[in-house]
Amino acid sequence: MKKLKVLGVLSLLLLLGSVMQVTAQQAQGDLTFTDEDYEKFVDINTEIIPVQQKVQGEMMKVIEEEGLEVARFQELARAQQSGDIKEASEDPEEIAKFNKAGQKVMKMQQEVQTEVQGLILENDFTVQKFQQMSMAYNQDQEVKAKIDTLMDKKMKKE
Repeated sequence: MKKLKVLGVLSLLLLLGSVMQVTAQQAQGDLTFTDEDYEKFVDINTEIIPVQQKVQGEMMKVIEEEGLEVARFQELARAQQSGDIKEASEDPEEIAKFNKAGQKVMKMQQEVQTEVQGLILENDFTVQKFQQMSMAYNQDQEVKAKIDTLMDKKMKKE
């Protein structure tokens, strides 16, 4: 269960990484990581989990308070990203609710991004290295296996 939460965090961080506007080429860089890099990456992720869980719950609450179901909000967000918001909803009231909730969610994402960056830096790591490892986790089976093994060991200790 905790492993799934970590994977959720990694997904969130990849999203945040795109918000941080690091190009894919910069984020790829040198994919050689030291054992210390792996340990720090796992440690940082375990610190981020509670932050991510808290913010995720708050975002869902904000969306629902604006009168939208989370699934509908996500559907509208995907439509907006692809430029088809008018196709997804012709209801101006629903779009207004979506926009209002979206502004609040974006503000929350910016706040959590700042907090996550702080956690990364507090652990003597760079945001770029963290993003590189997050991307490698999703693209390289060897990196994924090593991180999963370390995470499993860490979770068993706690």
